[in-house]
Amino acid sequence: MNDEIMKSVYGPVGSWRLGKSLGIDPICSEKKICSFDCIYCQIGKGLKTCKRQNFISLEKLKEDLKKIKNVEAEVITFSGTGEPTLAKNLNEMVSYIKTISSLPLAILTNSSLFLDKDVRNVLNKLDIVVAKIDAPNEILFQKINRPHPKIKFKSYLAGIKKFRKNYSGKFALQMMFVEENKNFANEMVKIARKIEPDEIQINTPLRPCAVKPLSKSAIKKIKSKFSCFKNVISVYEAKRPKVMPLDLKEVQKRKRPKP
Repeated sequence: MNDEIMKSVYGPVGSWRLGKSLGIDPICSEKKICSFDCIYCQIGKGLKTCKRQNFISLEKLKEDLKKIKNVEAEVITFSGTGEPTLAKNLNEMVSYIKTISSLPLAILTNSSLFLDKDVRNVLNKLDIVVAKIDAPNEILFQKINRPHPKIKFKSYLAGIKKFRKNYSGKFALQMMFVEENKNFANEMVKIARKIEPDEIQINTPLRPCAVKPLSKSAIKKIKSKFSCFKNVISVYEAKRPKVMPLDLKEVQKRKRPKP
């Protein structure tokens, strides 16, 4: 467990996708713990795993939440220092937060564990699920997302479709475009049509990382390919609300590259 390393609650942050968001980090690791090692990840290198386990205790989260007073937030979001669905006690955390807050609960997930029934069950309790898909095939999936060896594109995509089929909350699909996949927007549109998300989020890495972001004009062109969808937003056009974080250092731990 990582109970003493970091605070499990951070922010709020001004999210271009979710508004004023108070973050919950169910992993709290100084180094990333994730099922992917995406080439654009701002956190940097870390442990790649697809094994679910408890990283922090529910008691740790409760104690951190008790210290939070008068926070201006519109949503509570599970995210942070790795893939949040790797936390085996995520269900306990969700259930507890629902007893103390009426704010919508959201998650930012890489979608890699959607074939796990327990993961789907807990995600079905959330109001907003922001899933991710950055590639239309196995080759680009391996090149961009660099998943754990057990995760293959076909099953990964099947998991997203399976979850989406029975989810009644807001389902957003984020797509990160970089040099490697910028010419595959049409293929991504075809995949998105089969998934039928409530919202498409067109992204490119604007935070410091190992790859360069695409230009505003390039993202605008890619966004135009998704005109068949009712709700499409892009990182360049969306507004970020101004917020005052409770602890700026805790936010920076999750937004800047790790040494």
